Amino acid sequence: MEMAISLHDAEVRRRQSADTKAALYLAFLAAVIPVIGALSPTVSDSFRNPVLAIDVVLFAIVLVYVLMAGWYAARATAPSVVNSIGEADLSDVFSEKDIRAATAIKLIDATRLNYPLNNKKITYVRLTQAHIFRAFLAIMLIVAVDWGGDVAAAIFEEAQGTGSVPEKSVCFVTELTSSSGSGALRYRLAEVDYARPCLPLSMGADDNE
Repeated sequence: MEMAISLHDAEVRRRQSADTKAALYLAFLAAVIPVIGALSPTVSDSFRNPVLAIDVVLFAIVLVYVLMAGWYAARATAPSVVNSIGEADLSDVFSEKDIRAATAIKLIDATRLNYPLNNKKITYVRLTQAHIFRAFLAIMLIVAVDWGGDVAAAIFEEAQGTGSVPEKSVCFVTELTSSSGSGALRYRLAEVDYARPCLPLSMGADDNE
């Protein structure tokens, strides 16, 4: 009798734990899906940047994983049949000579019928966890691709010699002539332009004078 009660209570705890985890995962995914949709790059920009094209593909994979995780979580929280001892079972138990043995049999039968149903719930919860983990790995891959693309672009610009002073940093220049001795030294002062970054001051000497 004690073993039958212990097995029955263990199955009840398994079902409750699976339902709780599935509900938490479903709420988490419901909050994450709008964030992923807001952060996803547009498909129109992918034709101008190969790194962004990879991001679009990876974001699509992340969205698929998240949607599948939500579907499995919803399947786990779906109402299902729960076998337990009811009034009819108690009537049958009290009609037997050995009430404790008959009760133990009823409990074991209910536990045996609930075991595959609880296994299905736990399987859905584990599939939800697996797809969330895969979505997390895909997001980490997106970060790695973006970081690797930025590093590769910086290295390429440094190798080509174009990474020191960008063209957009050149602003309007005003020359002021100042005589000193036999030569002339010219100062080039950049006019202030707050619309874009520029070099605040550049100096140069005229070799011909």
